Amino acid sequence: MASLARTPRLLNGVKKAIASARHFSVTSQTLKGHTSDQGPNTDVVTHTGQSWDTDDHRRSRFHGKDKLVNRSFAQDLVAAEPVVVVNDRQVMSNSGGALGHPRVFINLDADKVAVCGYSGRKFIQKKYYDKLKHGAGITYDEYMNEITAPDFCG
Repeated sequence: MASLARTPRLLNGVKKAIASARHFSVTSQTLKGHTSDQGPNTDVVTHTGQSWDTDDHRRSRFHGKDKLVNRSFAQDLVAAEPVVVVNDRQVMSNSGGALGHPRVFINLDADKVAVCGYSGRKFIQKKYYDKLKHGAGITYDEYMNEITAPDFCG
């Protein structure tokens, strides 16, 4: 009997939800194709390929605001890191402490750049290193100083 007493309140709540859903669909139809009040990044394609035509209803989320786009993709940031030039045949890659990745030992016998599977850091043996081919380089000691620095957050 108590549940029957609550039924009118539940129905009123459902009616309000339906009314607000109708309001949203009317609003998105009204905004369709109007981009004058949208920010300059609304048409920028993101790294995932997110982009919509001017008549797409999903653009309504940018009504009165701008789309946030991160132009610093992780793969670009990793690629910009200098290659670590090592004198030995193997190297230990570590991201500096308890919050970094586990120690990984990488074999450098091949005449190519070896990449850490965790951090993306590039390593090469000194006898195979060519600045024109591999870009800027740092020594292994510089690498270890970098990852053990107190302000390192890698």
